[in-house]
Amino acid sequence: MTSFSTQSAAEPIRRAFPAEKSKAWHFKLHPYYTKQPSNVVAEYIRHFCPQGGLVVDPFCGTGVTGIEALTNRRRTVCLDLDPLAAFITRQTLLSPADLNVFWEAFRQVEREMRPTVTFLGKASPKVLEEYKLEAWYPRGVKLPSNADRGYVEDLFGKAQLIGLAHLREAIMRVRDVQARELLLFAFSGILARASITYSIDSKHAGGGDSGIFKVYRYWVPPKPDYRDVWGLFATRARLVASAKSRGNAVLGDYPVEEETFSVHCDSAENLLKYVKPKSVDYVYIDPPYGAHITYLDLSTMWHAWLGFDVTKEQRAREAIVGGEQQFDEKHYLDVLEESFKAMFLSLKGDCWLSLVFHHKQTNLWYQIRDMLRYTGFTYVNTVAQPLAKQTFHKVKNPLRVLGESLIVNFQKSSTRRIHQPMSLPMANIIKNTAERAIAREGGATTEEIMREVVPELFEAELFIDAASKNMGDIVAILESDFELGSDDLWHLRPGRKLGDFIPSYDRVRYYVISCLRTARLATFDEIVTKVLPLLTNGHEPTNQDIDGVLKEVAVSRDGIHWQLKDPSLLAIQERLPFDSSVQERVPVEIPPGTTHNQQIYRLAVLCLKAGFVPYIGKQERINPMFDQLNPLTSLDLRTDPTNQRRIEQIDIIWATKDARPVWAFEIEESTSILGAFERFIALLSAVPDIGRNRRITVVAPKARRRKLNQELTTSSYIGNPQFLENKLTYLYNEDLEKAFLRLSTKATFQIGELAGICRLPPSPQSRGALL
Repeated sequence: MTSFSTQSAAEPIRRAFPAEKSKAWHFKLHPYYTKQPSNVVAEYIRHFCPQGGLVVDPFCGTGVTGIEALTNRRRTVCLDLDPLAAFITRQTLLSPADLNVFWEAFRQVEREMRPTVTFLGKASPKVLEEYKLEAWYPRGVKLPSNADRGYVEDLFGKAQLIGLAHLREAIMRVRDVQARELLLFAFSGILARASITYSIDSKHAGGGDSGIFKVYRYWVPPKPDYRDVWGLFATRARLVASAKSRGNAVLGDYPVEEETFSVHCDSAENLLKYVKPKSVDYVYIDPPYGAHITYLDLSTMWHAWLGFDVTKEQRAREAIVGGEQQFDEKHYLDVLEESFKAMFLSLKGDCWLSLVFHHKQTNLWYQIRDMLRYTGFTYVNTVAQPLAKQTFHKVKNPLRVLGESLIVNFQKSSTRRIHQPMSLPMANIIKNTAERAIAREGGATTEEIMREVVPELFEAELFIDAASKNMGDIVAILESDFELGSDDLWHLRPGRKLGDFIPSYDRVRYYVISCLRTARLATFDEIVTKVLPLLTNGHEPTNQDIDGVLKEVAVSRDGIHWQLKDPSLLAIQERLPFDSSVQERVPVEIPPGTTHNQQIYRLAVLCLKAGFVPYIGKQERINPMFDQLNPLTSLDLRTDPTNQRRIEQIDIIWATKDARPVWAFEIEESTSILGAFERFIALLSAVPDIGRNRRITVVAPKARRRKLNQELTTSSYIGNPQFLENKLTYLYNEDLEKAFLRLSTKATFQIGELAGICRLPPSPQSRGALL
């Protein structure tokens, strides 16, 4: 097998990403108890694992980690003790699916089912009751003791049981293995809906839900909804075919079982049976948490219908508390500890493990964290990651349910270093964290503050204490030093100074901007006179400090007086003790110009708001409309003169303050798209990471999608040896303009918010049309 770079990320991810579960092509393929947001998992994989590297998820569930690994051209090994999870994962990862054969098999099943469907449509309750069902179905399979029925067959009305039995029998007669397994996959996906655990629920997406997923047991509602089995199956088959079609376009023929991916029904403790020691580049896990979900018990219905045998040995190794086996917490922690040891041994040196932690079991956090440390991992940081959009105003206890989960990053270390908790009391941590968020954003919402507070409390071992607080307690702590404005943002109270824990540059920048907002025009001496008294608390800025900030945020048109640049391009910053004005967040006005230059201007504005500095191509930079953006005039590149010249022609590059490129854009209104590819290849030779993170993007009008589709599937840069399709994204003008209206009114925004609307090119094999 080809060898790949094994360089691990030097820094962890430190921010949350907008959760976009429902946008994933595989999201609705099969119901399951929990699912991670695919776009978030993808961000972690791209950051921590080099392209072609090996990603492992030993608690794989529905295989989101494996899917995103393959999508981003990383290899993957997935394990799960639940045969249902392993089945779902494998059927999702297999690509390409032959959908012509699938539909032929579906029509065969449809023909065989017609007599049964006709019978069930006409049969009276008495006829159904007297019907002797000879087709196979699971008989005498006991349900868990907390179920509302005794056996699996008791979960179905007679018509549903007849329909399912004959449907499964017809599917098993399909000869093509892949088509048969995909049809079984569709069959499996309707079992909960066809059972009496399902009820109508207008508040739930899809109009109803099963008690299995509502309360995590076989609960039968007072008014179950009896569904038509064939109608459910036909709908599910169309959903599976549609999703696999999209999967074919995304995954192509990269998934090759036992080469680029493998799925195993086994305990995480046995990981080293499937990977060699020190061979794994990254581990992403969402392990089970105590008694929250008893997976093997809950999957009993699926195991029975699909013929999966769960051995006593498998049940003995499930990492849960309680369940039919009545496991205690010691058993749960013992299984996790052995699993973590296997993960540690599998990882290469200095590589990373990210663990998704759910707040509801806060008492387990410190035991799990210390277990990982003593195994050999070094705890690095925690990110409060929303799994879905949250409404904090309805949350009585935000610390218990904030964002639903944390992602905790550990790094494999050759020496065991035990992190000591912070000594600051809880109120001080909340205040300090709030102040940093307010200083950085120029005002912060309660949600923004809480997302930063939670990881700090975890690290300080104060999270359990904080979880006993209610929203009133948290607000009271904030109100002692901050005030909530009419814009629903928290700000410093008048007369309060920024503390020493704010980075000195940020403090200087905060006060300089506020000074110029008040004065409109001010000389250098006037600015120093205003700012110095506010910075005596631990840091006295030099003239060079203030001069550096002024060059970033202001302009001097007469060489004497300074004024702010277009304020909409700066992080919005509310009043300080001497500032009584309030700056509204308004959309940025785009100067007149060509569509090409206006798109560059939009991207430059977003670049500044994301905390980067724009570099604008040599040809475009001479246009005076870009002057107030203060773009870079050079980049920190180590490349040959030919590539240097090509890179300098890229329309716009987002760069760090030290001029290192992080994202490049080419605006293709009418010029050759191949020219953009040439310039991207030059940039990739100098900054390979920009391709690993898919941070090269073609922006084009929808009217050019045919040409874009042609170049993205047939050009010489697609496929071997450049594989540009695995490194770039594309974005339509219309999508950029719509996103700009939303993002430009923010003080700052996360880079993932723009990445989330970028599109992946079709695989060169599929030659599929762009969406």
